[in-house]
Amino acid sequence: MKSTLNIKFGIIAIFFLLASEMLQSQTLAELKEEAIQNNPEIEAARVAVLMSEEKVNEAVTLPDTNISIGYFVSEPETRTGPQTARFSAAQKLPWFGTIKAKKDMFNTAIAIEQNKLEVVQRKVVLKIAQKYYQLYSIQAKLIVLQKQLELIGVYKEIALSKLSVNEASALDILKLTMAQNNLKKKEEVLKGEKITKEAEMNQLLDRDGFDPLIIPNNLVIPDEEPTLIVEDITYHPELLTYEVMQEVVSQKKQLNHKESLPSLGLGLDYVIVSERTDMNLPENGKDVVMPMVSFSIPLFSKKYKSLDKQYDLETENLNQQKSLAQNNLEEILEKTINTRITARIDYDTQVENSTQAQEAEKIIRATYEAGEVEFTELLEIQDLMLDIEMNKIEAITTYFIQTAILNYLR
Repeated sequence: MKSTLNIKFGIIAIFFLLASEMLQSQTLAELKEEAIQNNPEIEAARVAVLMSEEKVNEAVTLPDTNISIGYFVSEPETRTGPQTARFSAAQKLPWFGTIKAKKDMFNTAIAIEQNKLEVVQRKVVLKIAQKYYQLYSIQAKLIVLQKQLELIGVYKEIALSKLSVNEASALDILKLTMAQNNLKKKEEVLKGEKITKEAEMNQLLDRDGFDPLIIPNNLVIPDEEPTLIVEDITYHPELLTYEVMQEVVSQKKQLNHKESLPSLGLGLDYVIVSERTDMNLPENGKDVVMPMVSFSIPLFSKKYKSLDKQYDLETENLNQQKSLAQNNLEEILEKTINTRITARIDYDTQVENSTQAQEAEKIIRATYEAGEVEFTELLEIQDLMLDIEMNKIEAITTYFIQTAILNYLR
């Protein structure tokens, strides 16, 4: 029985170990891929592409065929007999090249939705990266707070030992307790923020319920700046969308010109004629077949001239929108590059300060134990070390978030 229980516990332990490894193996790249596959906003943009592709089939369709059937209540007499019924069919045909122009326009319009899909994917991937690094920041800060609580515990032991020999006051113990409480308060606040960020991440991934996320806590800014050249944003899909939209407007103008030309109509009338009974004639009761050709001529062209003017104005509007979008992207690019440089400088400074603060803490702790410095100096260096570590985490987070923005701008 005991061996059976051991086997069961062993299986359970292996299961949880494998589950933990599966969670930990979900990298940022895998989270991005999951978002691309499942995010509702991306899925909506993907459906929009399919809709635009289907519109091409609409473009190559001819106008509806008109079919009519008539029955003569009072049969009109003709030489070869009375007419009893009439069947008619008519089909309008647009001017030569109109259908091709419409098809070309809808084919080009597909690229608009494809570029919009690319923009949506990039924005969602950027949000995933931002949430990922924000979660890293929270997790790293929680680890720092835990270390600081352990350090306060060490200080408390030193203070209690000194209090027992009347070398410290009860006030020192109270100050340490208050410092512990402040750290625990910050810890609880960060835990709440972590839950919020995890919920936001799960929404982006369109996961059911609440799934915990395993985020690494060892991000480090590389010693050498990785190659990331983003000098020209001309080919960003957001700007390419405006270029394609301008091309579509140009094709609309060409289509408008085609539609302003006459359209052709082909038809056929078939009249059923009954035989005459009062005499026998050649072709007596012969049915009538009448082919027809018609033309629809737009005599009043004000509508088409107005559309031409509207398309010219739309082109100008798109030019202005593209210029505005390009200026915004260039401004974001410049700001992102500068912010990332600042984050690296800040990180290097905090790393140097951290080393010096740790050395200072060792010296102050030793001198406090020897009774040569006041207790407040020990608390001050502890606060300074906490600020330095928090600032270092902020610098790392800022650096990687700015890198994610640069990837979006590529």
